[in-house]
Amino acid sequence: MDTPFVAVAAVDDIAPGKFVKVEVDQRPFIVARVEDRFYAVEDNCSHEDYPLSYGCLDGKRIKCSLHGSRFSLETGQPEDEPADEPIATYRVEVADGRVWLDPSRPANR
Repeated sequence: MDTPFVAVAAVDDIAPGKFVKVEVDQRPFIVARVEDRFYAVEDNCSHEDYPLSYGCLDGKRIKCSLHGSRFSLETGQPEDEPADEPIATYRVEVADGRVWLDPSRPANR
């Protein structure tokens, strides 16, 4: 695995349809599992600067519990109002039974 990937969780620690909050260099991220695919996004709603980790998954979307905006885990795009700005998504790889996150820069910007 090339740097800057960082191991953030064991594959078995994230059940399908669930997510975990992780921190890398004191920055919060969400690593979500939808079926057997993993996604990583910033843990921050673009609408009100509120942790998305307080919300829940809705298929391939994460829902902010403050105002109900949903964001695509694949693209970061908001799919419901009131949010109108995307959240950052990050590259994820799975190797050796671990989930690896590249926190160096957003994949969608």
